[in-house]
Amino acid sequence: MTSDEISAEILAQFAQTPYACTSLTKLSGGTANFVYRGSLLHPLPDGTDTVVFKHGKDYLASKREFTLSTERCIIEENALQSLNHFSESTNTNTDGAGETRHITVRTPHLLASHLDTFTLVLECLPNATDLKSLLVGAPDALSRPHAVAIGRGLGTWLSAFHAWSAAPAQTALATQLEKNHLMRDLKFSVNYDGLVGMVDSRPGLLGENRAVFEQVRDMAAAEVGKTEGAGVGPIHGDFWSGNILLSNPNPTTTTTTLLVTDWELAHVGPHALDLGQMLAELYQLKFYKNIDAGEWIARAFIEAYPGLSEDVAFRALIHVGVHFIYFGSVVPGWGDEGQV
Repeated sequence: MTSDEISAEILAQFAQTPYACTSLTKLSGGTANFVYRGSLLHPLPDGTDTVVFKHGKDYLASKREFTLSTERCIIEENALQSLNHFSESTNTNTDGAGETRHITVRTPHLLASHLDTFTLVLECLPNATDLKSLLVGAPDALSRPHAVAIGRGLGTWLSAFHAWSAAPAQTALATQLEKNHLMRDLKFSVNYDGLVGMVDSRPGLLGENRAVFEQVRDMAAAEVGKTEGAGVGPIHGDFWSGNILLSNPNPTTTTTTLLVTDWELAHVGPHALDLGQMLAELYQLKFYKNIDAGEWIARAFIEAYPGLSEDVAFRALIHVGVHFIYFGSVVPGWGDEGQV
């Protein structure tokens, strides 16, 4: 099916619901799914006039020859249903000049779902952009105080999510996420099999590290399937700057809302994977693009994650290295050959 045919299918499916739309606009991004912004035929009672439709097929939207189970859509729906009841994290930060910034971090509200067609209806954050695109496109978009406030907000939220989702009251959510073996195993393979595979692609540079890389892979493989223990529990699974949407990314704004999106990879695993992936992506902004805000956010992010044990911190640093070696080398547009 073409994107236009999928759009027409969604319009027809929701025509007799409060989410009937006059038109759909395909949004950029969306590696796995087809994502559209819909203009509602009639505003919702709270005045909302736009929503987001996220539609999954059994293949990647960006690479249709790559098959991927639509079970991922059910996992995300389950996660967002539960997260509708997870309190947002609000931080107030005052810098040395006396300027106060209010940062709210939460997940997008799930408005409706049709799992028979693997379609979710989500709130639309007006004038939003993702954190990575914002900083790559406008490296000076965030002042240092604003970047630090965002980092603190993300660290506080992630710590609260890890604690909340591991509590007995969220056993049902943890049980559902533990079933997400497909995406858990895919994440492991991409990162850790990919790490060892880099030796073959760059033997002159990495050949002598094969044994170490294999030990790291084996260590991570031994973690797969663990459901309890210190530093283990439900995780986002794809926690990086590209999955953080910002409202009002304006240097003069004092109030910023951040939405943590894309929950299809959520599963039970080491908390360090969420920490390490975000740290790696933020620091790559500094390493490859010399964007200071990446480092400012990264430092504030980890400082705001309370009670970080040495074991979890060390495991997170290992994942930072894995992410740098693999994704830093294969993602187009990151660095030049010398940097890689």
